[in-house]
Amino acid sequence: MTKGSSAPVKTSILLIFTMRVLFLLTLAILSACTNLRTVKIPQEYSGAESKIAIAPVEISDINIPSSGWGMLFGAFGYLIEEEITRPKRAALAQNIKEAWGNWRPETVLRGKLAEELTKRGRIVIQEDEIIPLPEKIRAQLSPKMENHEAALLWYNPRITVFDHSTIINRYSPTAIMEAGYDNFYIGKDWAIFAMLIKIVDPRTNNVIARKRVVARVTTGKYKLKDPTQLQQFAADFKTGFDNAVAKAVPKMLDDIGL
Repeated sequence: MTKGSSAPVKTSILLIFTMRVLFLLTLAILSACTNLRTVKIPQEYSGAESKIAIAPVEISDINIPSSGWGMLFGAFGYLIEEEITRPKRAALAQNIKEAWGNWRPETVLRGKLAEELTKRGRIVIQEDEIIPLPEKIRAQLSPKMENHEAALLWYNPRITVFDHSTIINRYSPTAIMEAGYDNFYIGKDWAIFAMLIKIVDPRTNNVIARKRVVARVTTGKYKLKDPTQLQQFAADFKTGFDNAVAKAVPKMLDDIGL
């Protein structure tokens, strides 16, 4: 092989190596300071007759590269656009709203957990409301790493930070499953996110089980300033995200003993 013909091969190998290093570094950032230990649920809470209430925890923030596009989820979200004028930014925000509608990652995780737990014979209660972060947590968040910091503050403690009295009084569950996300990074054709579940004893508010897992979504490449292609990207991303969560949930439940 001549030197000229080997150059593209070397470039490709270097590119693959660089991408893998970046992926591993991203995983390391996603893992920083989060409680990574899997804790199995005690047997008395894991029987087929157990009644589990799923409480989806809101995403505080979504990190998106400053690349001329953004994403909004329902009533809240994150939009970064530094290179265009205010009128164009407003038009882009409207296109994003139309592309994503009321789609929420929290409800995807809640739905997949409920579906899998039902298959396993558990009685499942799905709370329609996405649980907002307590004000005492919001007050401690910084602009750049909001959701990761929020995850540390609600996921790591051994006693739940949420008031589940309404769920307890209404349903008398055997256990409450808090489900949410650690950092959620989205690029033009990829996303990396960490799913978190923790089981709370409704009698004591103590955490009795927990699990964290990282997943990845890839999509096609789109020109996201084009409204039509933004719509296509949103549909592609939602499908990939749905599949990634559906793939991760069964193992998460296996690992905590459900």
